[in-house]
Amino acid sequence: METTQPTPPKRRWLSVVALAAAAFVDSSENQSLAVLWSRMYPALSLRAGQLGPVLGISDLVRTLTLPFWGWVADHFSRKALLVGITGLWGGWTLAIAFVHTFGQLLIVRVLSSLGLGVLWPTAFSLLSDLFDTRRRGIAAGVMAAISYCGSMAAFIVLPILATIEPYTWRLGFLVMGAASVLTGLFLLVIYDPPRGAAEPELRDVITEEKAARYAFRLRDLPAIARVRTWWVLLFQNSVDNVAMAVLYGWAFVWLDSLGLGPQASIVVVLLTLGMLSGQLFFGWLGDRLERRYPVYGRATMALIGLFLTAPSLLGLLASGRRGLGALMLFGLLSGLGISSVDTGARWPMAQGVLRPELRSTARAALDMVIGAVGALMMTFSGSLVDAYGVTTMLLLLVPIPKMVAAFLWLPVFRTYPVDRAALHQVLMVRRQEMIALDEPAEGA
Repeated sequence: METTQPTPPKRRWLSVVALAAAAFVDSSENQSLAVLWSRMYPALSLRAGQLGPVLGISDLVRTLTLPFWGWVADHFSRKALLVGITGLWGGWTLAIAFVHTFGQLLIVRVLSSLGLGVLWPTAFSLLSDLFDTRRRGIAAGVMAAISYCGSMAAFIVLPILATIEPYTWRLGFLVMGAASVLTGLFLLVIYDPPRGAAEPELRDVITEEKAARYAFRLRDLPAIARVRTWWVLLFQNSVDNVAMAVLYGWAFVWLDSLGLGPQASIVVVLLTLGMLSGQLFFGWLGDRLERRYPVYGRATMALIGLFLTAPSLLGLLASGRRGLGALMLFGLLSGLGISSVDTGARWPMAQGVLRPELRSTARAALDMVIGAVGALMMTFSGSLVDAYGVTTMLLLLVPIPKMVAAFLWLPVFRTYPVDRAALHQVLMVRRQEMIALDEPAEGA
């Protein structure tokens, strides 16, 4: 009897394009309320400060639901989840265009936020099965770069829509909701391979039926906690994200305090362009290093980037009064440095130590803790601004956590080789078990 041959990963780059389109819309959608708020609250007879509870509660909902969505992504069809929740669920954003009271706005925003935690944990798992470890960086880099484009588009396009007439802010939400639904339909082109299909140990023997033998089970959760690299990433990224959350949250306020006027947007654009181009470059570079130095290549690239980013951010903040030229230079360098860790190193390395069926859950758990720490520090940053001013607060909460995060990266050089080898052994055992499943059929 002939053995069923596995279907190799196909439509890989079309799947990346579809995921990137969803990331673009999700990123724009996440910024839409804050960007349009200056036009919304007078039209709805609300107070400007009511934006705080709307954003805070909806972000809390998104953060707390991350582990649930990670579990769902590891347990059920990733494609169906992306189409239904990341895409079609975005229709709730469209519904914001029709609210008339604060209560209606809060309810609809919370409902729309329920779907915002699905995309990245699911994509994290899906990309690891579409691309092997030597190509995962550039695939994630493309997705992340286009996500940044979504944020830029929200800052550029939505204010234009909102200023046409007093009520055309509603048009912004109609556009965002419609775009979410359309990308949901586009996500139908995604190929969802068996979990583990891109692993070199399994790709020539795996089938959907064989992969189902290793499906997610709740009793497998402790396996995540036994991966020491996962703990390193948890602590390191939690500290690293403090700097990024505070910088993103206060960038416009800080630049406005410098009296730059419209020129402030140039600095933000260069910072964003640095991050956008860096995602692509370091994703590509990380893959190149993986091929030549598979154990330490990505980790070393990230370490260098972390240690260079802290002085770049310090230069950006310290040069605030020295003219636009210095701000532009350090803004570009900071953006490049910030993007030197995630897509090229941190996430491909996490994929390289986690079992295929646990990757969405593990990523979602990381994101939940990281997001909670960032939100807590954002709250604390407001008190520092009141006491010492925005520049001093940024000097305390941006370069210093970034440098601490660089030192917290060092343990990965000990844990990653061990965890990588452990996953290899697990997958080799699975390979032998999958081959054994075919032996009775071959002897018949």
